[in-house]
Amino acid sequence: MLTIDQKEVILRKAGIAVPSFPERHAAANPHDPETDTEHKLAIQRWREAIDVLYVQYAAARAAKSLRDAEQARQIDQLRRAAERSNA
Repeated sequence: MLTIDQKEVILRKAGIAVPSFPERHAAANPHDPETDTEHKLAIQRWREAIDVLYVQYAAARAAKSLRDAEQARQIDQLRRAAERSNA
Protein backbone atom coordinates (compact mmCIF):
# COMPACT_ATOMS: atom_id res chain seq x y z
CA MET A 1 0.00 0.00 0.00
CA LEU A 2 1.30 3.43 -0.88
CA THR A 3 2.03 6.04 1.75
CA ILE A 4 0.44 9.45 1.53
CA ASP A 5 3.83 10.89 0.56
CA GLN A 6 4.20 8.39 -2.29
CA LYS A 7 0.72 9.26 -3.53
CA GLU A 8 1.58 12.95 -3.45
CA VAL A 9 4.76 12.36 -5.47
CA ILE A 10 2.89 10.28 -8.06
CA LEU A 11 0.21 12.95 -8.42
CA ARG A 12 2.79 15.72 -8.81
CA LYS A 13 4.72 13.72 -11.42
CA ALA A 14 1.46 13.19 -13.30
CA GLY A 15 0.98 16.96 -13.40
CA ILE A 16 -1.94 17.05 -11.02
CA ALA A 17 -2.18 20.08 -8.77
CA VAL A 18 -2.07 18.96 -5.16
CA PRO A 19 -2.60 21.08 -2.07
CA SER A 20 0.48 22.11 -0.13
CA PHE A 21 1.20 20.43 3.16
CA PRO A 22 -0.23 22.62 5.93
CA GLU A 23 2.57 24.38 7.74
CA ARG A 24 2.30 25.51 11.29
CA HIS A 25 1.87 29.28 11.53
CA ALA A 26 5.08 30.97 12.67
CA ALA A 27 3.19 33.11 15.16
CA ALA A 28 1.38 30.14 16.65
CA ASN A 29 2.36 28.93 20.08
CA PRO A 30 3.54 25.32 19.64
CA HIS A 31 2.44 24.52 23.20
CA ASP A 32 -1.12 25.77 22.70
CA PRO A 33 -3.43 22.72 22.52
CA GLU A 34 -5.94 24.59 20.35
CA THR A 35 -3.26 25.48 17.79
CA ASP A 36 -1.99 21.91 17.86
CA THR A 37 -5.50 20.55 17.29
CA GLU A 38 -6.10 22.95 14.40
CA HIS A 39 -2.82 21.91 12.80
CA LYS A 40 -3.65 18.22 13.20
CA LEU A 41 -7.07 18.81 11.61
CA ALA A 42 -5.43 20.69 8.72
CA ILE A 43 -3.06 17.76 8.19
CA GLN A 44 -5.98 15.31 8.26
CA ARG A 45 -7.87 17.38 5.65
CA TRP A 46 -4.71 17.49 3.52
CA ARG A 47 -4.31 13.69 3.75
CA GLU A 48 -7.96 13.20 2.78
CA ALA A 49 -7.57 15.56 -0.19
CA ILE A 50 -4.51 13.64 -1.40
CA ASP A 51 -6.37 10.33 -1.01
CA VAL A 52 -9.35 11.62 -3.02
CA LEU A 53 -7.10 12.97 -5.77
CA TYR A 54 -5.20 9.69 -5.91
CA VAL A 55 -8.37 7.61 -6.18
CA GLN A 56 -9.58 9.86 -9.01
CA TYR A 57 -6.19 9.56 -10.73
CA ALA A 58 -6.10 5.76 -10.38
CA ALA A 59 -9.68 5.43 -11.67
CA ALA A 60 -8.89 7.64 -14.67
CA ARG A 61 -5.81 5.54 -15.48
CA ALA A 62 -7.81 2.32 -15.20
CA ALA A 63 -10.53 3.70 -17.46
CA LYS A 64 -7.92 4.75 -20.03
CA SER A 65 -6.36 1.28 -19.94
CA LEU A 66 -9.77 -0.27 -20.57
CA ARG A 67 -10.43 2.10 -23.48
CA ASP A 68 -7.01 1.36 -24.95
CA ALA A 69 -7.54 -2.40 -24.63
CA GLU A 70 -10.96 -2.16 -26.29
CA GLN A 71 -9.54 -0.06 -29.11
CA ALA A 72 -6.74 -2.59 -29.65
CA ARG A 73 -9.27 -5.43 -29.69
CA GLN A 74 -11.43 -3.65 -32.28
CA ILE A 75 -8.43 -2.86 -34.48
CA ASP A 76 -7.31 -6.49 -34.33
CA GLN A 77 -10.84 -7.64 -35.17
CA LEU A 78 -10.97 -5.29 -38.18
CA ARG A 79 -7.51 -6.43 -39.33
CA ARG A 80 -8.55 -10.09 -39.17
CA ALA A 81 -11.78 -9.35 -41.04
CA ALA A 82 -9.80 -7.54 -43.74
CA GLU A 83 -7.37 -10.46 -44.03
CA ARG A 84 -10.26 -12.92 -44.44
CA SER A 85 -11.90 -10.80 -47.13
CA ASN A 86 -8.62 -10.50 -49.05
CA ALA A 87 -7.89 -14.22 -48.89
